[in-house]
Amino acid sequence: MEQYFFGRHLKRNRLFDKGTAACLLLILMYLSGCAHVLGAITYFDPTTYKNLTDLKPEVTALYDTFTGDTVDNGQISAICLKLAQMYEYEKGKGEKNKETYTQIRIIQTMFEKHVSDRLRDGKWSMTHANNQKETIAEAFDIAIKTEALKNK
Repeated sequence: MEQYFFGRHLKRNRLFDKGTAACLLLILMYLSGCAHVLGAITYFDPTTYKNLTDLKPEVTALYDTFTGDTVDNGQISAICLKLAQMYEYEKGKGEKNKETYTQIRIIQTMFEKHVSDRLRDGKWSMTHANNQKETIAEAFDIAIKTEALKNK
């Protein structure tokens, strides 16, 4: 009986995670699509592009370690700091850059939720790690593509 309840609970959490991820990705796509229509997009920034493309593999590599028994708190802190710095940099460009800093905030929130889940629930299975890597990679890809589409 206990195993049945636990299995059903896990299924609900996976559905919630996938639903939440899908919702966040739809929001990201909506924001990136609206920017061209409204004409309020900023110019391409190579620093933004580099920050996103450098941090994406760092995050996915960290997620690979979440299948082990220990967690690298130093790496988690370093990524949290980089995300915070990226957010402040993008927000500092002003309201015309709202789509980009909103995308960074979504990535930040997603990362913090994943780390919190790992610390609370213990090591991840390979399947769960791959699912979470795919979700965060898609969020990074949307932000990277959005930046690449800006006027140069």
